[in-house]
Amino acid sequence: MKKLQKIVNSASWGAALISTGALAVMTMVLVSNVVGRYFFNHPIAGTKELTELAMVCVVFLALAWCAVKGAHISVGVVVERFSPRVQAIVDSITYLAGLGVCIIVVWQTILKAMVVQERGLITFIHSVPHFPFYWVIVAGFIMLCLVMVGHLIQHLVKAVKG
Repeated sequence: MKKLQKIVNSASWGAALISTGALAVMTMVLVSNVVGRYFFNHPIAGTKELTELAMVCVVFLALAWCAVKGAHISVGVVVERFSPRVQAIVDSITYLAGLGVCIIVVWQTILKAMVVQERGLITFIHSVPHFPFYWVIVAGFIMLCLVMVGHLIQHLVKAVKG
């Protein structure tokens, strides 16, 4: 189990690096657009659509790494008053519910990706196909599901052992 978790964590880290690269590219495009518009009166065509596509990569490829690092927002005002065993039980229920939601998101996004690919939807200015970005969402959520399964198992073990 530890080996699988290490592989998932490494894949999450790799996806987060790609996310960081997409953020850097998005920043460069936006800065170039502003400079081009204000200093040369010549903005970059399609900056908005390129930024939107990059944002998909930035957000969804970083989800799993945030879960690995425990960087998601959580409210523990009530739960932290309980014993460690009860906390583990509550966390297990939370991860199970979150995993259910993630599985539904993966399933529905796969269906949407197939429809978008079949219809051949592209961006207006640069004619970039939409469907690969739906698969980026699927990949990000699958990695998040795997991380959540690992956390769920850890919390279940903690709940059982007390």
